[in-house]
Amino acid sequence: MKIFSTLITFLFCFSSFAQVPELIKASDKAQKKIAGDDIPKISFDPSKYVNPFIGTGGHGHTFPGPVLPFGMIQVGPDTRQGNWDACGGYHYDDSLIYGFSHTHLSGVGVEDYADLLLVPQQGKLKLDPLYKSKNGYGASFSHKNESAQPGFYSVKLNNGIQVKLTATERCAIHSYTFSDKSAKKYILIDLAYRDKVLDFKAQKLSSKSVSGMRVSESWAREQHFYFHLETSVDFKSATLKTNPKNGRKVMILEFDKSVQTVEVKVGISGTNEMGAKGNFDAEVKNKDFNTVFNEVTQTWKTELSKIAVTSKDNTVLISFYSAFYHTLIHPSLWSDVDGKFRTFDNKIETASTKIYSVFSLWDTYRAAHPLYTISHPEMVPAFANSFLLQYKVTGRMPMWPLSNNETFCMIGYHSASVLADAQAKGIEFDKPEELLAAMVQSAKFNELGKTEYGAQGFISAGKEAESVSKTLEYAYDDWCIARFAESIGNSEIQKEFDLRASSWMNIFNPESRFFQPRNSGMWLNNFKPNEINHHYTEANAWQYSLAVPQNINGLITLKGGKRSMETFLDSLFTTSSKMAGREQADVTGLIGQYAHGNEPSHHMAYLYNYVGNPAKTQAIVDEILQKFYLPTPDGLVGNEDCGQMSAWYVFSALGFYPVCPGSPNYAFGRPLIDQGKIKIGEKEFVISVQNNSESNKYIQLVKWNNQEYKKLFITHEMLKEGGLLEITMGSSPNSQQSNYENDATEMNSANFVPVPNFDSPNAIFPLVSSVTIETLPNETGEIFYSINNGDYNLYAGQKLSFTSTTELKAKVVRKVTNQTFESKVVSTVFKKFEQDKSIRLDCLWENHYSANGMQSLVDGERGKDEYRNAEWQGFLCPEVSGVVELNSLKTIQKVSLSALQDCRSWIYLPSSFEVEYSIDGKIYKKLGSIKANVDGQKTPNCTRELTIEVPPTEVKFIRFKAKNFGMNPEWHISPGGKTWMFIDELIIE
Repeated sequence: MKIFSTLITFLFCFSSFAQVPELIKASDKAQKKIAGDDIPKISFDPSKYVNPFIGTGGHGHTFPGPVLPFGMIQVGPDTRQGNWDACGGYHYDDSLIYGFSHTHLSGVGVEDYADLLLVPQQGKLKLDPLYKSKNGYGASFSHKNESAQPGFYSVKLNNGIQVKLTATERCAIHSYTFSDKSAKKYILIDLAYRDKVLDFKAQKLSSKSVSGMRVSESWAREQHFYFHLETSVDFKSATLKTNPKNGRKVMILEFDKSVQTVEVKVGISGTNEMGAKGNFDAEVKNKDFNTVFNEVTQTWKTELSKIAVTSKDNTVLISFYSAFYHTLIHPSLWSDVDGKFRTFDNKIETASTKIYSVFSLWDTYRAAHPLYTISHPEMVPAFANSFLLQYKVTGRMPMWPLSNNETFCMIGYHSASVLADAQAKGIEFDKPEELLAAMVQSAKFNELGKTEYGAQGFISAGKEAESVSKTLEYAYDDWCIARFAESIGNSEIQKEFDLRASSWMNIFNPESRFFQPRNSGMWLNNFKPNEINHHYTEANAWQYSLAVPQNINGLITLKGGKRSMETFLDSLFTTSSKMAGREQADVTGLIGQYAHGNEPSHHMAYLYNYVGNPAKTQAIVDEILQKFYLPTPDGLVGNEDCGQMSAWYVFSALGFYPVCPGSPNYAFGRPLIDQGKIKIGEKEFVISVQNNSESNKYIQLVKWNNQEYKKLFITHEMLKEGGLLEITMGSSPNSQQSNYENDATEMNSANFVPVPNFDSPNAIFPLVSSVTIETLPNETGEIFYSINNGDYNLYAGQKLSFTSTTELKAKVVRKVTNQTFESKVVSTVFKKFEQDKSIRLDCLWENHYSANGMQSLVDGERGKDEYRNAEWQGFLCPEVSGVVELNSLKTIQKVSLSALQDCRSWIYLPSSFEVEYSIDGKIYKKLGSIKANVDGQKTPNCTRELTIEVPPTEVKFIRFKAKNFGMNPEWHISPGGKTWMFIDELIIE
């Protein structure tokens, strides 16, 4: 790896690493033996390689403050609020620190937490969180006076206050040393920082203790936070103060001028103040800063040693252990020391095991949770119990739970993946039948398109946003449910969900070879594979083109075979990286259209293994490792996403990756390390990589326990059994590997029949509609169709012509020996509209919000209250104007424009609507105008008809203009952003 010396100098300037110890290299004898003392030795403190500042710059969204593995508390500095890159509360580009709060999220894409901000001050007391105001608190700082390591953070603020922080699972200790011996000393407690406060309390208990709470609303709709705080010296007063300008309440602890150092101990809880006090008493009451610091340092050394690696390149070790560290921050502990926790319906219950929250499952099911089955298998049953407790209250397993809230963020029911993956690897659960029932219920819960998916085999684009991504990920999750059911002997559920797991075929367009959105029987028009739009989740069709890890061989078949699949993969990594459609900050780390900065792409580099060219996997994995993971603040190419980005690195640097969680196999890639040792139970799995270097990125030979190993994967059973995996690297590909066995998952999809599709220019037509019906290639079944709910007839390939509004249904029937299998039924209503007018627009819609094309605004089709519904046209231009020509001269009395408002999605009603009329299309006269006059802050979601009523007027042409709202107002979460206008119909009466 080429890392310039200046980079290394910078790296060691901004963090307090201990001197890197000399690595113990394996002897020649150890490389050949596998028993007893001959296993390679790795004995050093891996925590010394962790740099908590990695990911705090760029778009990594990490934070540098102390936390224990999976701890409840994440104390640390806060430098920014109200900004996407401030989701972790800290950004390396900033030069001031507002204070030090006790909860932070690592690498997420939505702001929350920053609970209980403490602000040490000396001299004049400042109350306002706006630093630039005269009364603004906070202090500037320099990174040269800042350091961090696992469980510890320190900074000397430019106002002369030295701050040190450390933490236990549920508590934190602050140490503030004041430089001015003659000034007043204060600690400001701000419980209103950043989030909207629903309730607030802070009370003095004694001259050294305060307790309180806040209930806040942000990403979590109702987050409960309680605290107990004690200081090492008496404070003179504890006063609630109110900022006269904004009504903001804070508590001020004032200390005697002679005080130089104050230690502040804080216990937190999600249950109540007694819970916070109980956590405080159990974890920090009788401990000082140094005691806790030494304990947390030892804890991190122990936890990080569960995967021990060596490398000649120190930057590899820094990247590896910093990544491993980041995977262990979330999920976060949610229960108190006495087992009490707050449920999703705000009740306090007691659990016999620890309860966890902050499950970013759409991200972490891919690699972070599979990593825990290796590094922390004892945690997985507690995660499962947390899932089950949420199910008992809400009726479904977690999607993205945050404290005692389900955020419903992202998509899928990926709890099923976490459980199936653990089950496949031999991790036992106390209540597997109950877990299976919870998975099934979650899959069938009437929400987010699940009902239509179950009934139709896919989700229609006009009925649910992100329909393509949801269909694909639901199908994968169904496969996971089937595997879990199979493992506990429930053949009925296994059969049902194995069938559902093939539903991905229903949205595969054989012509484009991409997964595409469809409205029931028809593919949507204007498809662009590089377009980021609302049919895909934070991605485009390229990035979801291979999202079938549960049936890679089936996908290869539909792509046209191994050579065709290889060509497709080549195109993915070499095509232009130019994107179309909406801006999506998460789509970063591009190699062609591969986007490593977001999760749907994470398995793609490994898929060359399945088409017989593993050398290409090795080359691409090497490029990603070297290019997108650097030991710098902006060294992560995308959001850390609660450990997923780092888990990819941990696995890939070891040399293998879980392409399909739920399968106990790991595909080979390209190892970066020289040696590794993973201990599971009493067994040790040892990796020894020979001849490893930047240029030697291709695997030449693999041996397992001294025997040549001719497979492109290892199994979890090998990890558990222990042994020696020897990998020899070289500078050129080993062509013999093309014949090695891969680990492609096999699915029994013979009984699954994909639905047909209708080929027609449009479902809305003025005169005659012409339709043909098609199936996937190689489909042996026959098509049957029904018109207007009549009998089904055999389709013989003819064109079907409709001259009036007609409902067409179709299905595929496949007969195999004495059995008959049928697809789901697809249905489309082909609507005839009276073309008594035509429209010409001066500003065209955005491609991914095109509705039915040019005549959409005069076709009589109305949209629903969801902007992603297929009838809405979306515009980004400053104004939408055009001319409507009537077929003949008509008398009108009213002209209306139907528009939608969804302020959270940056969509506003037009600020004004103006209409003119003409007889000859040349001379126009004003007909009228109207303003929307709708307050977006009070009414963020609505549909309106902006109507202009006039005396009876003869017209042939109508010229209109609708002005865009402009920019997001100050109250918006993204003030100043460019706004959208969504229109579905221009109505002339």
